[in-house]
Amino acid sequence: MNTKRIFRARTAVALALCVLGAGAQAQSFTDVVQNALTIYPSLISAKAKTDAARSDIERARAAHYPQVSMGLAHNSYGSGKLPATSSVKSNASTPSARLNLWSGGRIEADARRAEALTEGSEFQEAVTRDDVAQLAAEAYINWARSLEMADLAKKNLESHQVTLNDIRKIVDVDSGRRIDLEQAQVRMDNAKLIKLQRDTELSQARQRLSRFWTDRLPASPSGLIESVRNGGRLYQVPGSFDELQNNGFDDLPAIAQQRAQVQAAEAAVEMAKGQYWPTVDVSVTRQANPYNLNSRLEPQMDTFTQVQLNMPLYNGGGTSAQIQTAVSQLQAAQFGLEETRLLAREKASLAWHEWASARDRATQGAEQARVGDKVVDGYRQQFRLARRQLLDLLNIQAEAFGYQSAATSAYYDEHIARTRLLASMGDLARRFAP
Repeated sequence: MNTKRIFRARTAVALALCVLGAGAQAQSFTDVVQNALTIYPSLISAKAKTDAARSDIERARAAHYPQVSMGLAHNSYGSGKLPATSSVKSNASTPSARLNLWSGGRIEADARRAEALTEGSEFQEAVTRDDVAQLAAEAYINWARSLEMADLAKKNLESHQVTLNDIRKIVDVDSGRRIDLEQAQVRMDNAKLIKLQRDTELSQARQRLSRFWTDRLPASPSGLIESVRNGGRLYQVPGSFDELQNNGFDDLPAIAQQRAQVQAAEAAVEMAKGQYWPTVDVSVTRQANPYNLNSRLEPQMDTFTQVQLNMPLYNGGGTSAQIQTAVSQLQAAQFGLEETRLLAREKASLAWHEWASARDRATQGAEQARVGDKVVDGYRQQFRLARRQLLDLLNIQAEAFGYQSAATSAYYDEHIARTRLLASMGDLARRFAP
């Protein structure tokens, strides 16, 4: 295996924009995540739900305004025409207006409930944005990981091919070493299986990424290394667990969304209690007045005003049951808020420790892979000088390949853990704002 191949592969990623030209610049890590935040169905659905909740506020507040209507009627008797003195005309129009004067606070409570649900929908939309950004970022990172892992498998296969060619030359002059040839062939076949598996994983990673980017992908990822450098979109994360704990967890969208659910449940309790109060309405109707006749004894159109008081007296305990239901739902929302706080802290804590572990593993793995490459080169030279057994070379090749695979996985695990940490802090989608 070539020394420092992992570092050369990552350098190639950094140079991808220059190699691929302008066509690939629209397919960088940032572009894919931003595209997902624009087109992904669950986010569009969340926006539609927020718009629906905003409309419900107008529906609730509309009860404070007069309700104006127009009634039109055509009247006739089967026995003949209507008499001129009848209060019923053949064609009649009845404009009317109705205004609520008092409803026991139910209308305002309904409006507050709609406002709280709208606020909850807005925070849920923010949660969905972070979820979509995390999904898109992880899909891109896993695609980049699969590319590099497939490249490692290819180079591992090439390395075993070199070893197999060397042992064939030896067997040509020393047939007693044929068992070594068979052993090298077995390792070669295993390397082919590993390459096939890595190619399959790469195809699966491309398929997952196509959920967020439907156009053609470039040959290599771009913008990923820059995102974790100083000034990059994923660069700034809490440097310690104490710094993470000092962040305002109550401001997280998930907690704010659940808090809005509590406020909506409180308003629902007020709505239910308002049913004990009377309702006072005033209505004004323009209609024929049979007691106001003109000179031809025809009824005249007149304005009819009515004030209505509706006082609930008994409904079989239905109101009490609705209040109890609303109170129980409020308690459920309050305990749900407490659980959301616990889960948010736990999620952020686990994400931070996962990131710290991946960061340390990536650093250690890179050094281990570099040393492993050097040892493989040394063992190969010693094998060609008949100072190392074939099994020693095959074993160190397998170990070095394991080191490189672990280092590559740890490197990309650190990127994924970083995105999960930012998502748990409610800060990931904001990092990709245009």
